[in-house]
Parts: sequence; C-alpha cells; structure tokens
Amino acid sequence: MTDRNAGGRLPVWVPAMWAAVLLAALLTPAGPAHASHPNPSSTRHLHNMHYATSGSSAGANDEQFCVESTDTSKVSHSSARAFVKQTLTEMGAGKVWDGLGNWRIDLWATNSNCSSYPATTRNTIEIEVHYGWDWSARCGAPVGYYNCVEHDNPVWDAAQGHYDSQWAYVFLVFSSGGRLDNVGRGFINHEFGHVFGLADDNGNCNPPSLMHSTVVGYGCGNWTNWYPSPSDFQSVLNVMA
Repeated sequence: MTDRNAGGRLPVWVPAMWAAVLLAALLTPAGPAHASHPNPSSTRHLHNMHYATSGSSAGANDEQFCVESTDTSKVSHSSARAFVKQTLTEMGAGKVWDGLGNWRIDLWATNSNCSSYPATTRNTIEIEVHYGWDWSARCGAPVGYYNCVEHDNPVWDAAQGHYDSQWAYVFLVFSSGGRLDNVGRGFINHEFGHVFGLADDNGNCNPPSLMHSTVVGYGCGNWTNWYPSPSDFQSVLNVMA
C-alpha cells in the first residue's frame, strides 16, 4: 500500500539534526504547567506513537495515512495526498513530524484514497485525512470554517498503563487547512499535533507553539512558522514517554 521506500527516507544525518532541535527545545525558557499543550486524555493520541518498527515499508507499529477529497474538482485525491505527504515527511529535519522519537512517529502514505480500500484494509490505516468544503457537523460552527481531529477506538496499552486510540481522523476545510500552500501546511501540522496528543490554545504564549499560533488563528505571534516549534516536538516526546 505504501509508495515510500528506503531511498525516500530522510538521510542518515537526521538523528543529529533532531538532537539539535531537541537541544533548542531544552534551551527554551520553561513556561507554566501545560504551556506546551499536552492533552490530558490519553485517548487523544495514537497508540502506535509509543512504539517503532524498523524497515523500508510500513510496519505494524508505524503510522499509515490515507488522504481523500470530497470535491476532486477543487483538489484531487492525488494532489491532496502528495501535499500532505510532502508536508509531513519531506520538508527536512526540524520541520516534519516524521522520524520523531527515533522513528516512533514513522508516517507512510498509502497509494490510494481512503474509500478505495475494503474495510479490512482500511481498518489497518491509522490516520485518515479528509479534505472538504465544510466539516461543521464534526468540527462545530460556523459553516466551512473549522478544521479538527477525531480519535477513535480506544485500545488498552499495557506497557503504558492507559488507553490510547487506534485511529485518528483529520478534517481539513478547503478555505484554510485544505489549501495547497504554507497556510495549509500550518493547519496540517497543527492538526497532526492533535493526532499526536497536543491540545489547543490555553491562553498562555510561552513556550512558542504552533498549537496557539496566529498562523492557525490563535492569538500568539511568537511562533509564526508553518511547522511545529521545538517545544511542540518536545511535548510530543513527553507524550510518548
């Protein structure tokens, strides 16, 4: 199902780059509790992010994702998929979720859109990304405005001593998260922060975070990049621990 291979992975210097990113996170002044936005509910992060599978294709503990558009005249399945894949895996160390935690986050795009697979196959895909004009029935009013994430199917994780989620669904509206530009990249990375256990704005801007940035409609202007901040990466590492 996957089209990624060993040659498509980030090069061997990635671990060193991640070390530099995490050092920067450690040097960021600490803020009040919860400033880095970990979600207190363990069912708001994926089960597989605690574990890693080595290899040149998607393994049992990796995170596969499929992408689907509800209006292919606006954005095709393949264009949406290529853009999400590029945003999450191909933009370089320190800018992608892929590879975090010694590849405990190991993202693999499927070859086809989500609904093209039979249920037995679709159930093995951890993350679905859906593009559309309006997700207000899922994400709340107003119409055509909000992007959001839903987690589903809590599973008991004996090693962690809690329930976490087998599946996550990312809903992107064409007006913001569904754009094929850096605005869209910012929302994709924000929503995948939710997939990996981060919460939204809590009213505190320290440390800098994409989860409360003006880039995605919140009030903090101290992180204006479309990719996660060092504190965001560190917060997800804390969720993994």
